[in-house]
Amino acid sequence: MNHKLEYVVSGTSYMRLSNPKIAGDEVNSAIVNDLLNKTVNNVNSHEFSMLYNAHTESSFGDRFKVYAPNVHSIHADSGGLQVVTQGKTITEELKDKVYENQAKYADVGMCFDEIPVTLVGDRSDRNDVKGRFFDRDGHENCARITGRNIKRQFEVFDQHNSNCKPFVILQGNCYETYMDWSKYILEEIPTEKHNKLGGIAMGAAALGTGNLEDIQRAFIASQVPIRNENGTLHIHILGVGALRRLLPYIIFLQNGLYKDVKISYDSTTHSRAVETGLYYMNGKTVKFNRQFSNYYQEMYKDVQKVVDLGVDVKEFHRIMNTNSTTWLESNTNLNNWIKIRTAFILMSIHNFTKHVEKILNSPEELLKFAHKLKLEGEYRNLYDVKDLDGFNSWFNNPYLGGRMKSAPVKDEAPLSLEDLF
Repeated sequence: MNHKLEYVVSGTSYMRLSNPKIAGDEVNSAIVNDLLNKTVNNVNSHEFSMLYNAHTESSFGDRFKVYAPNVHSIHADSGGLQVVTQGKTITEELKDKVYENQAKYADVGMCFDEIPVTLVGDRSDRNDVKGRFFDRDGHENCARITGRNIKRQFEVFDQHNSNCKPFVILQGNCYETYMDWSKYILEEIPTEKHNKLGGIAMGAAALGTGNLEDIQRAFIASQVPIRNENGTLHIHILGVGALRRLLPYIIFLQNGLYKDVKISYDSTTHSRAVETGLYYMNGKTVKFNRQFSNYYQEMYKDVQKVVDLGVDVKEFHRIMNTNSTTWLESNTNLNNWIKIRTAFILMSIHNFTKHVEKILNSPEELLKFAHKLKLEGEYRNLYDVKDLDGFNSWFNNPYLGGRMKSAPVKDEAPLSLEDLF
């Protein structure tokens, strides 16, 4: 198999790659480019890309240009979620400013999507579905507003002669509502622009966040009538830090349901690895703390397989646990500091993508992994899904879809808080 996957690193501020002392320094940026080339640039079936927030990280896109030789594409989120979280209003002026930033610096620009949900109570956690309800009555209006946002996004891109491609974020609560959403959006966008869309991202806000909902989105994506100029459907998966969430997409690549499909996925899990004490190797995530231990020996040896760090394991441990300000108090530059920490993060990504590819290239390996999750039969039968009837049969079977962990968004909101509780 030669399917192309794209790993999109987000949360790059944790890696300090946008810091002027790194991106703006000739030596440090050369160190990072060398590491990118050795660790993640075209790892077999994977391409490596970077993501920034065009609203809250508006300077990042310009700074990322220095890494262009080793980065496939630059993705720019709209920042809509952050604006709302900050209690601010998304104005037309703010949208245009984001579109202009995407036009100048990005290859992929996520759209502003109007989310069709009703919130009851103070529920700010995106994984908490208890106080979130699907707004069926407002669904069409939200979709059409999103479509008009994309139309305006195209207009700004054209004004700047930009090659940036808008990505459509789809929202729905079931197969029919996702299909309606794509229909309403395409009706708002000029027909000649339909094949200029970069791809789709399947939103979870109105459907849910469980394993079952992940599989629903993976199947529904195959039915969406959006293709680019090459006839390819590019599906972007939002916030994937665990291999489990990729399984249905890989199965649909392997069984032929996905035809002319490219998969990209973004994650902050690995970019935050130094701060959170996580490292991916040997097919699993290793958790470590600040104290020196055998884990540091193992991680050091693993990184050294690809990158000559030029320091011993004790210095590796010291740099991993020293912030840049403290480092500069006793060092004249950040050369070694950025090399060690970036190599560590990129090797974690390298190991993760290699594991993904091992599973991509072997259904047997995928089922071994599913067996560890105690879901081998459920995923094995998912290989038989080739159309809507087949998916509905799998979904409604109490021993298949019925056994998957589910966290759905309910279709109807209660009349009051008393009804909710």
